[in-house]
Amino acid sequence: MKRALTLLIIAALAMAAHAAAFADEAIELRFVRIGNDKPEADFWAGVIADFEADNPGVKVLYDDAAIGEPMETKLNTLFAANAGPDIIGHGILSVAQRAEAGHYQPIDGYFDAWEHGPDMIPSILENGRYQGSLYGLGYSATPYVFAYRSDLLEQAGIGVPATWDQLRDSARALTVKEGDRIVQAGFVFPLKGGNMVEYDVFVFGNGARFMDGNSDPTLNTPEALEAFSFLMSFLPEVNIPYDNNESNPFIKGNAAMTLINNVALRPMLENPEYAGKVGIAVPPWNTDKATFCGCNMLFIGRDCKEPDAAFRFIQFALSPEIAIRRAETLNVPVTRMSLREEFIALDPYNAVRADCVSCGIGMPRALWSTQFQTLRNEMVQAVLYGKADPAQALEDAQRMLLDEIEWME
Repeated sequence: MKRALTLLIIAALAMAAHAAAFADEAIELRFVRIGNDKPEADFWAGVIADFEADNPGVKVLYDDAAIGEPMETKLNTLFAANAGPDIIGHGILSVAQRAEAGHYQPIDGYFDAWEHGPDMIPSILENGRYQGSLYGLGYSATPYVFAYRSDLLEQAGIGVPATWDQLRDSARALTVKEGDRIVQAGFVFPLKGGNMVEYDVFVFGNGARFMDGNSDPTLNTPEALEAFSFLMSFLPEVNIPYDNNESNPFIKGNAAMTLINNVALRPMLENPEYAGKVGIAVPPWNTDKATFCGCNMLFIGRDCKEPDAAFRFIQFALSPEIAIRRAETLNVPVTRMSLREEFIALDPYNAVRADCVSCGIGMPRALWSTQFQTLRNEMVQAVLYGKADPAQALEDAQRMLLDEIEWME
């Protein structure tokens, strides 16, 4: 009896020692996020601390990289060494390229088993799909909104434009000139920039897309040409040209209406000089209520050895508590349907921002998306500066993109 008791004690001690050793070997998840802005980094530090507190056996090692080449170089270097991150925060343009390269793991099984999966906003969920598989889940949406000076519209007796025709008429009525010089733009629109998504808003609002169901490009549609024709019919009369890499003239008080990234508008909304004088709406549309909306998502990397733990972190990062904290701290829209009313309660402007996320469309999820962005930019700038015929420019851009795709293959 004594010998049996001794053996039981020895076995229990051995099991305890094994459990302790296992506990010491915490799972490490490496997380690399696009963007090196401090507020976002600080936010993620808090999320990681809370996650680790709830999951004592898991350690998340955070890193980030600036948007563009720094992020791509970091990821390419890590994947080339078979040491890719376990969790990756990246944008729409990365989906097709990195899914095809095998850098992202499909997460359909995890998503289907996640009880809160159906709560994701459909337009946001679509951004993470490629070739029938789901790869990423959106944590940050950046819709473009239609911003207007409510005081100027009220003084002119003009309602908020909801259609293209109303926008054109209102822009003409709200334009102020000194001689031939426009000092107050009725509607300000960039003529150049890094990513001319402002043009996309009008294409989407006219019922067109830049990619068909077979993932082939569709730049030269009649709807895209009509968008150009509409813009060219009044922009020269009402616009103060600018580069969308620079500050929008609307922010400086030099325009009555514009399209703008909802986050970029925040400084004006917080400026006492414009208190009660700025409103936002879904952009005026012709056939479809739509706008452009960017999206950053969380992905599980190819080299992740602990995908269960990685998806557990993604679930935590997308939980209602964290999503609302993000909305409060970073002033970005939520990506879950059930949080809409709570998000709206934070700020009256959030109702429109939520609508713009719901009807938002992102960049094409295709291997040619980067080439599309370059060619679309060149095309839009050439047309708006009067250096190219719109119909010919659309045809040329389509042809050059098809040539690029054939070369890639």
